[in-house]
Amino acid sequence: MTPPKKKRLDGLATMQTLMDAAISELETNGESGFDMDSVLTQTGVARSSLYHHFDNKAGLIAAAEIEIIRSSMHAENVVQRKMFEQCTSFKELFDIVTLFMRADSPDRGVDVRRSRTRLMTAALHNKKVQEAIVEAQRTESRYYAESLVIAQKNGVVRKDIDTLAVSYWIQGQFFGRILLDLGNETTDIGAQWVETSLIALEAVLSPEHQK
Repeated sequence: MTPPKKKRLDGLATMQTLMDAAISELETNGESGFDMDSVLTQTGVARSSLYHHFDNKAGLIAAAEIEIIRSSMHAENVVQRKMFEQCTSFKELFDIVTLFMRADSPDRGVDVRRSRTRLMTAALHNKKVQEAIVEAQRTESRYYAESLVIAQKNGVVRKDIDTLAVSYWIQGQFFGRILLDLGNETTDIGAQWVETSLIALEAVLSPEHQK
């Protein structure tokens, strides 16, 4: 039984090596300038191994994009949890939520949403991409839900909500913003969308609305 385990560990190490190089290539040259041969040269991994783990160039790029987004989401989630833990009132917590909702510049927000939309489309045609997206989304949604549970225990968030459902709902709001992007609406409309979302989110989270 030992050899198969070693083989699997080697496979995971190869995937990670390719992923690290792909992320670096993507961040340096973007998707349009992505050079798969450069990735293979840097890592010393055979082309056949890349195809085995990621199917093709598009699969490798998608996997790298997923990891970039997941890492960004997790870093944000960690910061929010630390801040939530210190909250002694709903106002303090909601000020934090508001800060994060308003923080993204319009250009960066559009780029992130477009990237995630592209990955969702890729998932329809690539099972490995689909599995990676599902795992990343599940992990980070549960992490955020657990942060809300901490806030519930501290009495600063209403206790009659399902925190995991709320976590996924918040993600749904993020994807809903894509409609504005597609319509090329003005920055002012985008700002009003954020304010409307905050009104809805306050009703969902505030202990004053607890049944």
